[in-house]
Amino acid sequence: MAKGSKKPRKLGLWIPKRILKMPILTGDEKIYYAYVYSYGERGCWATDEQIGKELGRCERTIQRYQTNCKKAGLFKTIGEGSKYRRIWAKDHPKFKAAQKIQAQQLRQTCQSRATNLSELPRQTCPTTIKSTIKSTIKERGGSPSPAEGQAHAPLKDKQQKLEEFQEREDTMKRIEQLKKSFGAGARQRTRELTAAEREQRRQAMKRALLATETGR
Repeated sequence: MAKGSKKPRKLGLWIPKRILKMPILTGDEKIYYAYVYSYGERGCWATDEQIGKELGRCERTIQRYQTNCKKAGLFKTIGEGSKYRRIWAKDHPKFKAAQKIQAQQLRQTCQSRATNLSELPRQTCPTTIKSTIKSTIKERGGSPSPAEGQAHAPLKDKQQKLEEFQEREDTMKRIEQLKKSFGAGARQRTRELTAAEREQRRQAMKRALLATETGR
């Protein structure tokens, strides 16, 4: 082989022995898991449709394989349900190493933040403010309110709601009084006539009609 020439790239899918010995997966699921495993620490970004075309299975079948692998705890997924989804095989050595490095970096960041916070000087309350607070507590017999001469915000809201309710009650009372003074009280329900009363009214109307015709 001439110098400088590149070796031909071998294309295909290599299934590790530990994946072949997994009893929790079927044969097709092992092939699917090995396909995701081959992406390493980068994670598999192919869609279910693309994976199905390469493995000769429909999209629904690939989704079923994915669900079974998730139940077995073999996958870590981000962006699920979107076009930016990515899947990692947790058993991959490079993925485990990347997770350890990320955990160490996070631990170091937390430690540095904790040390920075501990080095900050503590703010002390001036003696004049302390003496003023103590004298106020002694005079009132308890802790002072949030602002001098003002009540708590929840108490203000309750008082405002109580005043609004009282105003509505007074308004309704005035309306009822006006209705009574103008005779606009509650309308009384008329009594339903009996059959005899209806017949009596009909005969009276008939006699009145006959009397008008004879008068002509």
